Parts: sequence; structure tokens; C-alpha cells
Amino acid sequence: MCIYVFIRDTYFFVKMASASKNIVLELNKGEKLNGDNYEIWSLKIQYVLEEQEALEVLNNILTEPEDGNTLQHRRDREAFEAWKKKNSTARITLLSSMENDIMREFKSYDVAKVMWEALKKKFGGTSVTKLRQLTIKFDTYKKRPNHNMRQHLRELSNMISELREAGHILTDEQQVQAVIRSLPYNWEHMKVNLTHNENIKTLNDAGRHLELEEDRIEASRPDTDVYMASSSNKRGHSGYKRKPYGGYKRQGSKRAKGDHHYAKYDHHGKGKAPMAHQKKNKAKLKCYNCRKKGHFARECNEPKKTQEQQTM
Repeated sequence: MCIYVFIRDTYFFVKMASASKNIVLELNKGEKLNGDNYEIWSLKIQYVLEEQEALEVLNNILTEPEDGNTLQHRRDREAFEAWKKKNSTARITLLSSMENDIMREFKSYDVAKVMWEALKKKFGGTSVTKLRQLTIKFDTYKKRPNHNMRQHLRELSNMISELREAGHILTDEQQVQAVIRSLPYNWEHMKVNLTHNENIKTLNDAGRHLELEEDRIEASRPDTDVYMASSSNKRGHSGYKRKPYGGYKRQGSKRAKGDHHYAKYDHHGKGKAPMAHQKKNKAKLKCYNCRKKGHFARECNEPKKTQEQQTM
């Protein structure tokens, strides 16, 4: 029975140590305390310590008991050893979640509770400078091009929460005006809509309208990929349609079938030349004016005859 209890307790501590190592590794990858994010950092770190069953050491300190053989001495010793392990876990977790310069400043603290109180004293208070920085950031914030509307509204909500925690509480109307002010120029129609809509009373009201408008814009946007694919199938090379005898013909051309400008050529440029480029033999031609051969009627020196005289 004793061997079983020993193995079980050993397995428990090994498992806890492995879990702590994994959590520390994740903390080194994630967001760390930098001096400006204390509020959200303190909330996250408390969740981590609660998962590690070490949160209680931020609220109490145990001193090492005196040696003794009584039952109470053994109980005090066991309680202190348990606290000592949890304190070590909490201390390492806190230091691992800080930026390097802050970690160097607080690494001398051996007790997690003392370190926690020192961190709160330095970074937890809201100074006039910090409040001014939060206010300027909120008043000048604009929707980022790579953010959709839901992400944009979430950023605004986070800044409103930071201001509230700093003691600056915004009214519903101020929050709505902030949303309108943060929209980009291509959302001008929604700025007008939200400004004159009396049903928009809270940040949530404005957010619902903006998300619906974004969904509507996405749904009405044409599918350019499908359009380009269908267009390329209907046209040949560079917008020209290939003719059966070689070469290309511009789409939409309506030349007559007998047009001499489109006389047949093979793909080597050979074949019958167009009629407009053939040299006529005048010796075989007959003038329609004087009935003599060797010239055209327009070149004839005889008096011009009427249509009736020509047919006689």
C-alpha cells in the first residue's frame, strides 16, 4: 500500500512538472508583460497559475516551521513544503511571462506574492500620462485595411474596456460617435446612415448595422475568377479568333464574304492577290465612251456621251 501511494504521488509530481514546463514554453512564445499591458497580462497570468494550482501563493506566505517530532510539527512541515513548490512554480511562471528588461529587474524576488505586489505597484496604477495615451489612441484610431468589420469592432471594444479600467467611462453616445469616426472614407455612406439613424443608441447597435453592410457588400461583389475563365474560353489568342486557313481575325468583324480585302491566303503568305493590287492590261480594255480599246472612259479625249448615246 505504501509503495502504491509513493508511486502515485511521484507520478502526480512528474505530471505537474511536465505540465509546468509546457506552460512556460507557451508563455515564452506569447504576449509578455511590457509595462503597458499590465491589466490584460495580470488576468491571463492568474488563469495560468490557477491551472497550475499555484494561484493561492499570490495571496499568502508561509514561513519555514521549527524542527520537531510532534504531529503538528510534521503537518506544518508538509504544508510548508507544498507551499514552497507552488511558490517556485508561480515565481518561474511570472518571470517567464515578462520582457527581458522587466525580468532582470524582478528576478531578485524569491517570494511570488511579494513580486506580484511589486508588479502591481509599478504597472497596475493609472497615471495621468497613461490615461492620456489611452485617450489619444482611442480618439485617433481608424479601421485597418487588413481588418474586417468584426475585428475592427473588437479592437474598439478592447480600447473602451482599457479606458473604463483606467477610470475613464464613455457614454453610449460617445462610443457610437467613436465608431462613426473610425470608419474609412469608402464607408462614407454608412457614416451618414449611422449619424441620422435615431435607432442607433449603443455600440452594439452600430456594430450590427456595420456587420450587415459588410456582408451585403461581400455578397454583391462579382466573382472575377469565374468571369475571367468564361471570357478566356470564348476568345482566342489576345482577343482574336483563329480562321480555318491560318492567321487570326478580330472578334466582331462583319466584313462581307466577297470583300476583296479578305481574299484567301495560306499561312505562308502565298495565294491569289487581292483584286485591288492586280495590274490591269489596258490593251484589252474597251472605252465605254468612244468604244475604242486601250484606255478607260475617264481617260478618253472624245466628248462625253450621255447614257442614251452610249446604248445606241
